[in-house]
Amino acid sequence: MKNKLVSGTFWLSAANMICKILGIVYLIPWLMFMGNYQDQHQAQALYNVAYLPYALFLSLGTAGFPSGIAKKIAELSHQKDQSRPRELFRSALAVMEVIGIISTILMFIFAPALSKISPVANQEAAIYAIRSLCPSLLIIPILSAIRGYFQGSNLIMPFGISQVIEQLVRVLVIIGGTYYIRVVAGGDILSAVVISTFASCVGGIVAIIYLVVLGKRVGLFRLRDFFILPLHYLRKSKEVTLGIIKESLPFVYVGSVVSLMQLIDQVSLKPIIHFLKPIMSQAQLETLYTFASANPNKLTPLLLSIIGSITVTSLPLLSTLRRKEDLLTGISDTLRLSLTVLLPSSIGMILLSIPLNTIFFGYNLEGSMYLALAIAATFLTGIFTVLLSILQALNAHRKAIYFTTQVLFFKLICQVPLVYFFEGMGMSLASIASLIISVIGVYRFITKTFDIHPLSYVRRYYLKVLQATFAMEVVCILCFIGLSHILAMSSKIHSVIFVVCIALVGAMVFMGMVFGKNIKQLVLNFFHSS
Repeated sequence: MKNKLVSGTFWLSAANMICKILGIVYLIPWLMFMGNYQDQHQAQALYNVAYLPYALFLSLGTAGFPSGIAKKIAELSHQKDQSRPRELFRSALAVMEVIGIISTILMFIFAPALSKISPVANQEAAIYAIRSLCPSLLIIPILSAIRGYFQGSNLIMPFGISQVIEQLVRVLVIIGGTYYIRVVAGGDILSAVVISTFASCVGGIVAIIYLVVLGKRVGLFRLRDFFILPLHYLRKSKEVTLGIIKESLPFVYVGSVVSLMQLIDQVSLKPIIHFLKPIMSQAQLETLYTFASANPNKLTPLLLSIIGSITVTSLPLLSTLRRKEDLLTGISDTLRLSLTVLLPSSIGMILLSIPLNTIFFGYNLEGSMYLALAIAATFLTGIFTVLLSILQALNAHRKAIYFTTQVLFFKLICQVPLVYFFEGMGMSLASIASLIISVIGVYRFITKTFDIHPLSYVRRYYLKVLQATFAMEVVCILCFIGLSHILAMSSKIHSVIFVVCIALVGAMVFMGMVFGKNIKQLVLNFFHSS
């Protein structure tokens, strides 16, 4: 279990990290092509307003289904009849095609309403930007079904490579399209944003082609598996289809928690500010939204991508465990791996929030404070996501739904007073408050229901991680102070040097204290097991 978890997480984390780095680095030329500072803010706000509803529709339509499919296929793979996983895949594909069509229609219809409640000044432009993502909603669900099949078959490496291919193609289309529209043709911001949002559709198509070719080669499926009439096939295999839907619906709702929390920020900021602080203009509100939500949401997915890799890898493995001792070991391994990566990464990013903000969005202390607070909220989001994934792997779907609803409810309750008192920072503070309550609740439920104590099981290791993180932070702060005497954080190039130097020093201190002389042996064992 542990070797498979570490190996699978490594490959998927590497792929996710490459994807997220590509998804962040492209911002530098993209914003540069957009024009002046004001044009960049407008493009950022417009892009984010379009992408958040898309991410929500995508989460509701796809986020849970790959996990549900993977869990069912992992269970069926232990049986001798190998035709059942393929039959399950065909049913899943039919379900996803129908979901894609419904999601596309709904997003097209509700685009004006979503635009109206958004903090963007130009609502007509927001409608076009939102609708430009409709083709992606037809393609990505199919890609999700195929990835779920690969995940359930424990083929994590091709799963990760498909993510890199999708993101690479998407980024190339974004940069190439924006350069042509803004620099060569002298087009407007809306056209550049539309081609940037449409790029996800192109990336999805190329990733599907890669997985289909590879899946056919390794015998996962045949080409004829894709040539089905969705509604006809759903009627034909009603029992299998209902099984997929029943297994996946909890994953759908729970898997949408991050998008739902971000959407609460997007749709609530404008009415709260306009009702409680009517003196703020629409332009000021758009800038506030860009600083407090749009910009941080570009960088914080780096942390969530690591957690996503762990949950994707651990889900099929945990779902096959039955004995109490195996559960304790499996859950402890999952939490240990999560905290080992998430804690130092979050502390490091908070420390580097000023140079990170400068590199991508320009030097702005206010924007850096928003970013640091958003990273703290993302740390708790990551822990919460891992705990929910553990609940679902253990078939505690109702409790996972309950805690997801709880965190959204507390987020809504805290949002109004905290946004009133702290404006943009109130959104992250509301997330932090609601997540603390829910994380404690989920962990207590796991310990009481399954009579296990994962944190106590490896207490010494967690103490070592905390000590290493503290030492890393002290050393990095000293390096930060030293570098600040010779480098200017207002410079993008100097900020890159800041980030690279401090990240390397921090990683060496942390890894050295946690693993010590065992680093070389751990690396050798990992590659041997993979």
